[in-house]
Amino acid sequence: MDEQLNYAPCGYLSLADDGTILTINETLLQLLGGDLVDVQGRHVNLILTVPSRLFYQLYFFPMIRLHKKVDEMYLTLKSKSDQEIPVLINALRKNRSGMQVNDIIITQMHRRTEYELQLLEAKKASEEAVRIKSETIAELNQLQKDLKSKQTELQELNAQLQILAETDELTGLKNRRSYQEDLATNIAASAITAQPLSLVLLDIDHFKKVNDTYGHLRGDRVLQKLAQRLKTACEGGNIAARYGGEEFALILPRMDEHGALTFAEGIRSYIESTSLGEIPITISIGIATMKKGDTETTLQSKADQALYSSKESGRNQVTHALQL
Repeated sequence: MDEQLNYAPCGYLSLADDGTILTINETLLQLLGGDLVDVQGRHVNLILTVPSRLFYQLYFFPMIRLHKKVDEMYLTLKSKSDQEIPVLINALRKNRSGMQVNDIIITQMHRRTEYELQLLEAKKASEEAVRIKSETIAELNQLQKDLKSKQTELQELNAQLQILAETDELTGLKNRRSYQEDLATNIAASAITAQPLSLVLLDIDHFKKVNDTYGHLRGDRVLQKLAQRLKTACEGGNIAARYGGEEFALILPRMDEHGALTFAEGIRSYIESTSLGEIPITISIGIATMKKGDTETTLQSKADQALYSSKESGRNQVTHALQL
């Protein structure tokens, strides 16, 4: 973070989709009375009051996912000394290096706090204490029930929307966009942990002939059957996605060259010996295993070249990029 942003006259905060605090500037740290080590990498609930936590889950997060921004929303922060700090926030959602990041600008609202206190005092002066207490308890109980109900509905809706946004409609596998995000995440993790990572691209041989001979409905059935097999084979942490058309991609975390070749050959031989939708097919496969300095582009390019080699060498075979 540059010095101008770090000491800007307003607070700055960036959040991951799971609520983790990725970045926070010095201005906001001073307002909260804490240090960077206290909050960075922690969940944003750490600096929110209880009502604002609910507001964040029910309104802020769904709104920024849907509209990519939030304008002039009020929240209340909690300082290290448990002091409540009312603030006005504006936020934008950006894709940064394959990761969705929510950038938030925070402005402290001094006058709003004063107005709220004046209104509260006027209300207390105009009503009897016992009646206020009983009515407030009843209202809070009902609000809590309503909030729980709405939160459940929103969580279910968000879960459904998330599945729709990530899933290929025909095959039920991850779609191309979700695959790209998963690949970027796994490449970053592999670079940090030094664990192996392999990428498999596979293509149905002569699929146009399948469609021309049996019709597109039967062709779609073949794609669905193959997708089911790939999904079963990838249980346990591997990721299967539809790359496009009759081409599929498999992300294999913690799998080296030998493991990826064995894994891919098992899939190839199974498909060769099994009729999918009562139509015999074969597949060609290309593999690339991540090396130091590899990016999404270079890893995909290596796997694509290996796939091309499998096709050029007669199809129905597995080729690793290291064999080229």
